[in-house]
Amino acid sequence: MFVTATRFRLARVLVVCFGIFLAGGISRAKGWKGALPGVTIRKQVVEKFGKPFKDFSRGGKLSNALSYQGDQTIEGSLEANFYFDKNDVLFRIDVFPAREITVKQIEHIFGKKYIERVTKKGYTFFDYYQLGMVVFFDKDDGFVKSFMFTEPQQPVKRGGKK
Repeated sequence: MFVTATRFRLARVLVVCFGIFLAGGISRAKGWKGALPGVTIRKQVVEKFGKPFKDFSRGGKLSNALSYQGDQTIEGSLEANFYFDKNDVLFRIDVFPAREITVKQIEHIFGKKYIERVTKKGYTFFDYYQLGMVVFFDKDDGFVKSFMFTEPQQPVKRGGKK
């Protein structure tokens, strides 16, 4: 009986340790103002932020979206766009900040664990792939142009710096 109880406790400890190990390997999306890509649904976005400025489509994967701008602007942004999949689950948020944010401020807040890249149009961006966040910078003044929030990804090996 003692051996069976000991095995049971050992098995329970192993299950808990395995669960902790798995949880440590799963990245958590950064999200924005409580909206989490892969978790939040369209109805929750409307309940949280109110009626959007407009429903819109950019076609393809970006064909189910809500935009908050103008009188419906969300605090801290000039514009925020929420994109949903066919099941109305949020998969991407684009935010255009209301104030100027520098590279130093971004690195101070989110750290330096990113991959720096440049778009075909010459915009520098920091890919915080473990957070599911990309920060785009204006090519003229270097301030943050926009943030894009998605589910966390694995890094794509295409050069750049970490």
